[in-house]
Amino acid sequence: MDNLKNKKVIGFDMDGVIIDHSARKVALAKKMGFKIKRQETPSDIIKDLIPEPEYKKLQFMLYNDPKASLSSSLMSGVKPALSRLQKNGTPFFLISRRQEHGLSKKLLAKHELWPKYFNEENTFFVKEVADKETTAKKLGITHYIDDEQKVLDALVSVKNKFLFDPLEAFKNPPKYWRIKSWKEILRLI
Repeated sequence: MDNLKNKKVIGFDMDGVIIDHSARKVALAKKMGFKIKRQETPSDIIKDLIPEPEYKKLQFMLYNDPKASLSSSLMSGVKPALSRLQKNGTPFFLISRRQEHGLSKKLLAKHELWPKYFNEENTFFVKEVADKETTAKKLGITHYIDDEQKVLDALVSVKNKFLFDPLEAFKNPPKYWRIKSWKEILRLI
């Protein structure tokens, strides 16, 4: 990775940045008896609205049940942005805390991202938030986009951190650059 020291090396989270689960979360919460709005679906917000046992059940269904997981949509603008990064030769990586790797790859393939943009060489599934930092440091990530502030807090080796907030759900100004779209991602990096 020494040859990448002076280059931008981009890291992306998967869920909430590449994959849009907001409609799916609203529907699953409704099935469980909770009424939430799309703006309340980011993990940093929804976890405070739904009691922990039910929230964990919702997360399990969302990320491990094929029917629920594979029905989530792609964030608008992902493909053109990744295509441009690829054409520019900008290295980029996916670092996700997804436990079910096979289902994650199927979801990426469904949206025509696997293996065209993400593959075995630039995709890393980790268990804990701290593992994202270890992986980002090893890869020399200079810019990272995530939808959770606690993840960005943990990425101490990454100089440029961006909070992806397409729903404008975070009312208080976050301590990181807030970006609302993939077009904005391209302008900033």
